[in-house]
Amino acid sequence: MKLTYRGANYEYDIPTVDMIEGEVAGKYRGQNWNYRYPRHIPVPQKSGGPNYTKKQDSQAGDGNLAAASAPATVKSYPTVVDVAQVHRANICNILDRRKEAAKAKGDERLLRLLEIESRQMVC
Repeated sequence: MKLTYRGANYEYDIPTVDMIEGEVAGKYRGQNWNYRYPRHIPVPQKSGGPNYTKKQDSQAGDGNLAAASAPATVKSYPTVVDVAQVHRANICNILDRRKEAAKAKGDERLLRLLEIESRQMVC
């Protein structure tokens, strides 16, 4: 493709990527549209949910049927309480750094305001 930028002519060849179509993702104006993936990236497989992973064959062949059918790993996500605790700790750390900076600058007014904020946050 020939292009021009500020009077300079140049040729740009768009790299072609071999794409494969995945499953139907939805409809647009009455037509189905599919997910498309580059050929070198494997198409994701449907599973039993976001926390399900397949057992390795070496573990599944031990004769224990219950262990073979259980998921290999279950990813646990932090709870709302955990996230709130981390958030509060981060705010307290930021307040401490700001108080140190105010002390270094000798800004007594800002230091008083940060102390009040720190007491309100129960840091």
